[in-house]
Amino acid sequence: MIISKKSITLILISVLITNTVGLATITYFSQYLRYLGATKTLIQLIISIVPLTAFIFPLLFGFLSDKIQNRSIFMIFGTIGLSCTSLMLLSTQNLISLIIILFLFGISMASTNLSLALYVELVENDKNLISYYNAVTVAGWFLGSFFGGMFIDIYGIDKIFLFGLLVSLPNIFIVVFIKEHRSEILKRHNDDEITKNNSLNESILEEQGSISSSIYPSLFFRNFSIKPILPILAIIMSIHLSGGTAIGFLIGVNFLFQFGQMLLMGVIIKEKNIKSFIIIGYILSAISVFGYIISTNFWSFLFFQLLVSFSFSMHWAAIVQYVAQNSTPENKARYMSYANASVFSGSFAGSLFFAFLLYLNPDYYVAMYFLIIFPIISTFIILFKFKSPEKTTFSNAKRDINSEL
Repeated sequence: MIISKKSITLILISVLITNTVGLATITYFSQYLRYLGATKTLIQLIISIVPLTAFIFPLLFGFLSDKIQNRSIFMIFGTIGLSCTSLMLLSTQNLISLIIILFLFGISMASTNLSLALYVELVENDKNLISYYNAVTVAGWFLGSFFGGMFIDIYGIDKIFLFGLLVSLPNIFIVVFIKEHRSEILKRHNDDEITKNNSLNESILEEQGSISSSIYPSLFFRNFSIKPILPILAIIMSIHLSGGTAIGFLIGVNFLFQFGQMLLMGVIIKEKNIKSFIIIGYILSAISVFGYIISTNFWSFLFFQLLVSFSFSMHWAAIVQYVAQNSTPENKARYMSYANASVFSGSFAGSLFFAFLLYLNPDYYVAMYFLIIFPIISTFIILFKFKSPEKTTFSNAKRDINSEL
């Protein structure tokens, strides 16, 4: 049951805008740096700032959000921050200033990500409704990459941050009207049958571990491989293709594919097949990296964009559903933050590794060959270490208490 239709609708609109701005900025930032004359190694180092902030600050924001039991204040802070940093990026071409502003931009993005924890609470972990959030997220990625590319064709790469500013401003007026309904969220959680014996259940959750820790290193290694490539994908495509609109479409179509896939995943992913979907997603990630290396024309890039879209939607939808259904309002933001931090810590470390490879050899394709192995590592981690939650934990505990009484 939905706690507030108005709030989840506003969250979805806000998420669409936020990810449109975020993807447009991040996708074309490498091209902007190349326009300014930065070297390949320097470009890779600079764009690693966003995953660095997204690794550090979700952990902090998730902890504070659980502590004060408030998500919306972080969403407001992050939304205002996106508009302010977009304006600042537009007003300077100094590399040092750009690095500082990009760091602030990453902090703002990390803060807005608390919307996922609030949304999951408001829909009471409904997997179909969670798929709507995932679908809207990737729809924003499509809009940001596609229309960002069109914006560049019309106004030039030096005006890309104006696109982010214009799109982000309306979001400020949207997030202030999102009501959190915290008391109702906690009340419904406490009324749930599996949390009636609250003190006992929480201790069991901590001791038994309701969430398999294997998902965190697996996310790290998968994104160690994939994420360093995505920001420079526009550069790789420009080697074989011409025109910002065509490149923007190819980048954006990945997310357009994911939109439908996320809705599909909400229907077909069940508790019993979560592990299988994660594994298949990681295998497709390795294939996709190889695909980017061998692609030389529009259609080959399109095919492997389809594969990489499946790789993301399958493993991420499964993991989000898994975390949502095996966490509580008291720790949900923290566990969601662990997952996000694993993604972006892998992205940051992978970006540094990729920059080092480019320093040794400036050929993008040679460096990409070294990244194929890491999604395979993720696959083996889940294959041998992932454990599904034991649904009988609470009932068994209750039986033990009743027998003692």
